[in-house]
Amino acid sequence: MSADLDQLAFRFFKLFAQCEYALKAMGYGRAANGGMAEADWDRFANEVGVLLLQTNNQDVVKFRTYLLECPPKKQVWVNGQVEWVDVPNTERSAQILFSHIRRVRNNLYHGGKFYGNWIDPERSGKLIACSLQLLQHLMLNDARLRATIDGDAA
Repeated sequence: MSADLDQLAFRFFKLFAQCEYALKAMGYGRAANGGMAEADWDRFANEVGVLLLQTNNQDVVKFRTYLLECPPKKQVWVNGQVEWVDVPNTERSAQILFSHIRRVRNNLYHGGKFYGNWIDPERSGKLIACSLQLLQHLMLNDARLRATIDGDAA
């Protein structure tokens, strides 16, 4: 299972990185601290990502429902120790959905999901799979995003 989860995480990382590049290339970027370029995921979620909330595709409904109802936890410092805490989750917006997808990425990238072995591999796999499937659906159903990722954008 660990090798499968590693491969799933790799596929998610790759598509996430492609999307982050595409957002900036499509004009969904902004200057962060010190002028550093970053993707404006919130504006993208409101203008394009909202398609994930509007579709009746049963797979998309299943994936977004899981992320919205069982969102990834976040790491916080409590008495000098890193702990996982639940994320308050009552809002059902595109911004919140993409916030959860970004947290899945952040938890993976910043080492919060494994210490030599995957932490809660079943849940980790489900969060990664749902996030990957949602990004794939969006890429396949938004011609501009797909063209930018594929290098075909004018």
